[in-house]
Amino acid sequence: MLNRDALLACVAETDGDGGCIGVLVLRTQRLRDFEMLFGYAAGEALATALEHRLREALRPVDRLFRIGECDFAMVLPGLKQRQHAALAAGKVSRAARAPLEVCGHPVRANIAVGVATRPHDGTDPVTLCRRADEATLEAVQTAERHAFNSSVERQLVSHDALREAIAANHLAIWLQPIRSVRDGRLHGFESLARWRHRDAWVAPERFIATAEQTGLIGPLTHWSLHGTLRACAPALRENPTLVFSINLSPRAVLEDDVVAAFSAALALWGVPASALKVEVTETAFVSDMPALSEVLRELHATGVAISIDDYGTGYSSMAYLREFPVDEVKLDRSFIQDITVNTRSRQLAAAAVSLAHGIGAQVVAEGVESAQTLALLAEMGCDRYQGYLHGRPAPAAEAIAAMTGGD
Repeated sequence: MLNRDALLACVAETDGDGGCIGVLVLRTQRLRDFEMLFGYAAGEALATALEHRLREALRPVDRLFRIGECDFAMVLPGLKQRQHAALAAGKVSRAARAPLEVCGHPVRANIAVGVATRPHDGTDPVTLCRRADEATLEAVQTAERHAFNSSVERQLVSHDALREAIAANHLAIWLQPIRSVRDGRLHGFESLARWRHRDAWVAPERFIATAEQTGLIGPLTHWSLHGTLRACAPALRENPTLVFSINLSPRAVLEDDVVAAFSAALALWGVPASALKVEVTETAFVSDMPALSEVLRELHATGVAISIDDYGTGYSSMAYLREFPVDEVKLDRSFIQDITVNTRSRQLAAAAVSLAHGIGAQVVAEGVESAQTLALLAEMGCDRYQGYLHGRPAPAAEAIAAMTGGD
């Protein structure tokens, strides 16, 4: 099943024919979660259906390799220019995300496609494939779900460097405003951890993944909680109605006494629990849903609000709404990015808003970048929004200063 050696041999032997060679790596996200819900046979059926779909999207000269349970690599020879690899990745991404027939049911695969080209990203097969694979981490963060590797040579995030950064307070809190759809009034901020290491910004998804894999997610959560409360305490004196959201990894919830830690931090900084909201990522795989639900209910009982982040991008949307004490649902930007031009997207977004309101939850739309999108969200009854239209992330001090100056 696994053809990694054949893939490397193919890359080594492929001639660019005067142009360049492209390598695409497609990673299926949260496959294990999918299999837990629908069974192992469904996981294999998804891989088979996805393989057929990819072959249809590729040119006859392109080569396809299955390199994981539901992961694939593609070699694209004879590309005239680097951008043609991006065009191919876009076609592959759209094909893979279209509904697939799996065990008699339509399923949308949650995928990310990383892109690399020779000679731009490397000349030897191992480097080229690694660079494409690394780029899938960046693709997950894009609406198109495909991306080039953004750096010439990706900086490794080591456990020791991250541990030192947390201990020495070398990370920073940035804030992005969240506003009312109805009147634009400032509702609060989402707190975002940022890290500048060796004169370069480290992507949050990379150092958070390192924290989760190396046992640092507890210390990182503790740092983020106190950093957020430190920033919001003076802002609340100016506007006591503000709510600050902090991202909470399910792994941190299951590994640490989160309820006690949050209560102690709120007391230390003199911040009421009603001013804090925790965002649990809907795309995160949860190995122990009952335990996570119990902790979130205990936290909710203290007055802290619970939000489901990136709603609609994973397999467990309904399970989260059923099991967790949900106060808010945040629609992922992929839900709303084309609602101004795509009727079905608009209908799906409206249905999501209606569903959330039906269980008594408020709705926040992420990634709002145009006035037209905002107007449609208002028609749907969406409650709040965040995005570049009226607020990019900024260092906490700058965001608070802008608030006191304009809101």
